[in-house]
Amino acid sequence: MELLLKLSLEMALFTGLGVLYYFYQKKKILRHEEEKATYLMGFVLEASLSERGDSPHDLLDPLIEAIDDFLHNRTTVPPLGLLKICAKNDSFSEEYRSVLQESLLELDEEK
Repeated sequence: MELLLKLSLEMALFTGLGVLYYFYQKKKILRHEEEKATYLMGFVLEASLSERGDSPHDLLDPLIEAIDDFLHNRTTVPPLGLLKICAKNDSFSEEYRSVLQESLLELDEEK
């Protein structure tokens, strides 16, 4: 009888710990999903600055400014329109356009 009581207590303890761990992971995943756009825009900003180089660019400069505004919470929406325009522009490198297209796919999945 004592063995059955100990076994029941251990099962209850591990069940309780499992439930707590579930809610901890759920909160962590939801927080990551909320911040996904910020992470993606940071990567796109780095890629845009690298693609731009030292010289001004008519299309990249507004994109960089819009991403900077989003990252500094001056706007609440990522610049999807500018990203789509740049992703279709053949004057940019294939790698840069690939980064933009993948970012757009991730941002569209978020909705």
